[in-house]
Amino acid sequence: MLITAHGLVGAFVGREVGYPPLAFLLGLVSHFLLDAIPHCDGPDDVLGRNENASNSVAQYIIVIVDILFAVAILFYFINNNLSTTGLIWGVVGAELPDIVDNMPFWSRRIRRVLLFKQFHNFHAKIQSIKTPLWIGLTTQYLIAAIFLWLIFQI
Repeated sequence: MLITAHGLVGAFVGREVGYPPLAFLLGLVSHFLLDAIPHCDGPDDVLGRNENASNSVAQYIIVIVDILFAVAILFYFINNNLSTTGLIWGVVGAELPDIVDNMPFWSRRIRRVLLFKQFHNFHAKIQSIKTPLWIGLTTQYLIAAIFLWLIFQI
């Protein structure tokens, strides 16, 4: 899943739990639960794709728009005093697996280490059911919208 969906689910869970270590742990668990839902992260997110292949311009656009959307939501939370310590730790836990495993700055190098290679294989395996692009992105932003709504309802 993209940053926005993971972040909003982690934010909701973290805010509801409140206790930072538990918020982090449940945010981390939420990451893998979301990734197990069939989805697609962009035009380059297809099974059997060579991991060393360069990303397309369309993939970068989707990721950049998603990052900007997530940052806008984060700034809104901070500026309106909606962020709590639990919320922040829930987001950190929810985003950490992708930061470790999918960051283009270090992901290829870090996967040379056996532990991180095994983690990557696990992370990729739970995401093995891919959907068409429009279904995958709709699923993600529907999840994001539901959890954004929940954050403002409670």
